[in-house]
Amino acid sequence: MSLAAHESADLETLFEGFEPANWPVVAESNQGTIVRVTSGGLDLAVKTPRGRGLAWRARQFSLRREYRAYRRLEGVPGFPRCLGLFQASHLAIEYVDGALLRHAAPANRERFFHELRQAIQAMHERGVAHGDLKSRRNVLIAGDGRPVIIDLGTAVVRRPGWHPLNHWLFGYLQQIDLNGWVKLKYGSYDRADELDRSLVRRSRIERLNNWARRRGL
Repeated sequence: MSLAAHESADLETLFEGFEPANWPVVAESNQGTIVRVTSGGLDLAVKTPRGRGLAWRARQFSLRREYRAYRRLEGVPGFPRCLGLFQASHLAIEYVDGALLRHAAPANRERFFHELRQAIQAMHERGVAHGDLKSRRNVLIAGDGRPVIIDLGTAVVRRPGWHPLNHWLFGYLQQIDLNGWVKLKYGSYDRADELDRSLVRRSRIERLNNWARRRGL
């Protein structure tokens, strides 16, 4: 059965009796454990919260927030497809075969970062800001060379209506995403060309860190 067909099926039925321990772990994140599920035509990365008590509840809440971000981004190129949540605590996402940007370099660098910026722009237009794109662990180089943004655990979804704090945070993380793109492409803001450097607006924390580095602190 295709991924599209599974998206319309009942996840609770598809994953009845699901046990993360029965599947290979492919990654660990702040939210929990990610296992790869390959069964019945599926090839998925399933995220499940770890820990106990309040820590588990906090990670479960984070996965639900991530699911809302994926729903907003449905159909946007540059992101894995999300089937949804099941058992109220497991997030089922399309498994994308590739290498993390921290472990590999794109074959066509200019095209890769152009497509990555397009994905970031489309994400922002849908009202989602990632917030952690400086980390090379959050961008995959897919097998066909395209960029794929992963791990939306820190994402903020812009809410409609009068929500000033949410709107401020969304705008702040939009800028952090652009800063992150420049950092990923060049390794340092100072190495960026003039056009790309014009995208950068350093946060207060970045300005403080830069000041400390220049003084050897």
